[in-house]
Amino acid sequence: MATASSSSSSDFGKSLDAPTCTVCLQIYKEPVGLPCGHTFCRVCIEKYWGSREANTACVCPNCREVFAQKPKLKKNVTIAHLVDSIVNLNRRVKSGVNESHCEFCNKEAAKRCVPCEILCCEQHLKPHQHKGHKMVDLGVKTKELRCTEHGKPIQLYCKDDGSLMCLMCTGGKHQNHNVVAVEIAHAELKGVLAARYYPRVSQSMQSVASQLQHVQEEEEKTENSGRDAEDRVEEKRRLVCQFVNESMALMKSQINKRKMEKLSLLGKQREKLEQQMESLRQGKNTMDTALQELKSISFLQGSKDLLNRLETMSDFKSVKTTPLPVLDFSKEKKNLDVLINLNKNFLEKIQKGLVEYPEKVELDHPEKVELEYPEKVDLNRNNLISLYGRTPRLDPNSVHPLIEISRDLRTATRTRTENRYPEHPDRFDFRPQVVSSESFSSGRHYWEVDVTSSSSWRMGICLNSMGRKGGEVGLGENPESWCLLKCFKKYSAHHNNQKIDLSLSGSPERFGFFLDCEAGELTCFGDSRVLHVFRGNFLDPVKAAIGVYGFDDYIRFSSF
Repeated sequence: MATASSSSSSDFGKSLDAPTCTVCLQIYKEPVGLPCGHTFCRVCIEKYWGSREANTACVCPNCREVFAQKPKLKKNVTIAHLVDSIVNLNRRVKSGVNESHCEFCNKEAAKRCVPCEILCCEQHLKPHQHKGHKMVDLGVKTKELRCTEHGKPIQLYCKDDGSLMCLMCTGGKHQNHNVVAVEIAHAELKGVLAARYYPRVSQSMQSVASQLQHVQEEEEKTENSGRDAEDRVEEKRRLVCQFVNESMALMKSQINKRKMEKLSLLGKQREKLEQQMESLRQGKNTMDTALQELKSISFLQGSKDLLNRLETMSDFKSVKTTPLPVLDFSKEKKNLDVLINLNKNFLEKIQKGLVEYPEKVELDHPEKVELEYPEKVDLNRNNLISLYGRTPRLDPNSVHPLIEISRDLRTATRTRTENRYPEHPDRFDFRPQVVSSESFSSGRHYWEVDVTSSSSWRMGICLNSMGRKGGEVGLGENPESWCLLKCFKKYSAHHNNQKIDLSLSGSPERFGFFLDCEAGELTCFGDSRVLHVFRGNFLDPVKAAIGVYGFDDYIRFSSF
């Protein structure tokens, strides 16, 4: 029979002695039981009784009990099942069959009995369940379900020291401890987890999921923003290269033109000097011939004609050339040096970093993260154009019916008749105004407006949320807009119906606007001179805005 201390199904099979018949000393074949309780093979007991005398024929070969009548032989079902199980087990062990089959039959095992340490199919596990044996899945290690000290199945849980134990452990160090069944401890602990920790973990998961989603959205925005910035930088590179190439070609053309002009003048002077030289050479030859005349009479006869010829020679006594200015390219060189230095400064600023980020970022509140600009901006026009230049485009959905915009969306013209535009919530319906398609809420941006063909206008910025309907939405007449105004050749700055007169000589043809969202400043220029600085909260999205008031006047966003 199998020993109780067997640790695995294979050990169980190897340590199990096969039940044998005491008559043939072989494994039972069709075992049958006698009234005395002993079991023999049906064939063996029949032969044994047939070989004896009639008066003692029916006797038990083991206990020698005599039966008056031949007992009715019944199959010993228990021994028969045991023999089949042992035979099948030995067969699987010898053939290396995977230990995933029932150890009583050859069917697929469903559970493992912990106390018996055997595998059972659905049919053979039921007797173990009726006895209250613990059944576990096949992958569970039974050693972990037994007491390490006594080797018995774990059935209890000590609340005092949080250890698992068997029944024998209750008499030792756990004698006076609060001990409950593992099922009760399991239910209580699950209740604690569900009531106390599960809501916390769920809430934390929601918070982290929200933050994770925000970070992922920011990553996507950053990727898109980075690609857009690269595209804009590439466009600027193309424009810079085009500007440099055109500038170099123009400079070379001017240099070559001045060179050819001077060479032409020098050629004329050279021709004049060569003619004078030839005339002098002829006079000298005549004098040499006369001086070589030895006869006095012949010399005197030709002297009068010689003197007349020498007198008629032009300017041989005083040969002069007209001084020409030396070619001076210092102005071109200076312009190139300015361009080179500007690019050097630009590269140094890029290497040092144009923006400085805060050292600490609160992930719980990403909206608090702000960018800081550590250095003061150089307001030189070339610097503003090269670093922050923009060319806004007009928004067709916002244009007033008395304004017509060009196909390239850069020019706004005041018309005398209304244009038929479709209804739109963003369209101005009272003031002849229009805003840009682009919105700005971070960074630095510079754009210029050409007002050569406009005598009365408003220009500046407004919040994207500013209303578009009615008379209360004029630029500079509410808290949501900031603008310059020209009226009757006078200039002023306006915000929230507050007016500041500006002293400006002449009539500038170009106005510039430099928006620094983080600094909260809008700097207004007139022909590169600072006219006024507006201050406000420009972290909310703002748009470039213009209003055209003179009939047939037009205003255009300049391109760089």
